[in-house]
Amino acid sequence: MTPDQAFAAAVERARALGRPPPGPGPLDAFRTESTEWLERLPEPPLYPRSDDPARPRAAELLQEGIGLLARGWALQEAGRTAEADVPLVRAVQAHAEALAATTEGRVAQAEEAWARATALERESRTRQRAWVREDEEERPVWDPVGRQSRYDPRPAPTVRARIACAHPTCRAEQELSFPPSYALHSFTCQRCHQPFSAYLAESREVRSSAAPFGRRLSFRLEPLGGGASRVQFDDGSPDVFHAARGDLLAFLYTDGPVLRGVTNLSTGRTLWRRRTGPCWIATQAYGEGAFELEVLRAFRDEVLLPTTMGRAVVACYDRCSPWMVRWLEHRPRTRACIRRGLDALVERIA
Repeated sequence: MTPDQAFAAAVERARALGRPPPGPGPLDAFRTESTEWLERLPEPPLYPRSDDPARPRAAELLQEGIGLLARGWALQEAGRTAEADVPLVRAVQAHAEALAATTEGRVAQAEEAWARATALERESRTRQRAWVREDEEERPVWDPVGRQSRYDPRPAPTVRARIACAHPTCRAEQELSFPPSYALHSFTCQRCHQPFSAYLAESREVRSSAAPFGRRLSFRLEPLGGGASRVQFDDGSPDVFHAARGDLLAFLYTDGPVLRGVTNLSTGRTLWRRRTGPCWIATQAYGEGAFELEVLRAFRDEVLLPTTMGRAVVACYDRCSPWMVRWLEHRPRTRACIRRGLDALVERIA
């Protein structure tokens, strides 16, 4: 398949896909899957060979690339991409050209397209992310006027990133600086002046599986400063969290080990964790999916859980609710009284 044929196939597939679904999910999924695809691409062969094993492998990867390129073009056609997303789409296109040229045995064309693609990859990584290392910038060491060379006087490495306050009643974004030599950092919010902490690590693998009352997210990580670690938690929010290999993640904590959310600093997206587990009595009173149930859960997560007294109240409720539900099962009048009381509470806090 020639590069022109590959691009024509991507155009046809983009037309068949139509308009992407609403929300940031399609763009985040495209970015994550494109990054994983780029990780698997081999360099083009150095010289042409008969029966080159690189050619069938390139043909296999090219089919995936055509699908990704079609999705990128469909997102662009629908106006769902920003200027920072353009280099990634162009990188996928250039790599598709390199793969197509490899399948044809055109080594020189493949090498030229590969060079363009890798440059676009680097541009995509730096333009997408919401953080920057101050020691990444190239500094001149050669003075062409005085014809003198000197060492590169770099400052101690520092990372600047936009990180949201972890407290549920604040969540204000602010630009923070920290050294990249270790992973756990303590901050004080510039707006609410409350302390919170962030655990920073690069993503290596993200898995999502079903869990009682929600889903379980498991992250395999490489923390700043080196090593390996894992973070796992149950989440009841409906939002989907995307993280590609190499993305810098910030796990946001308050009150010591209480995880509030996770921010993908490479995309700027934050997943605010919603506590899982049933509201036993309220669920019996209103039924799962009721508006009142969502109001009560939000009150639990955002007002009660951030305080010591509130956590004690929630723990007592969780211990007592199962047997109270069984006791109320055959007492309709008592359930009606409880519902009237819950109605008054919902009206007050909604």
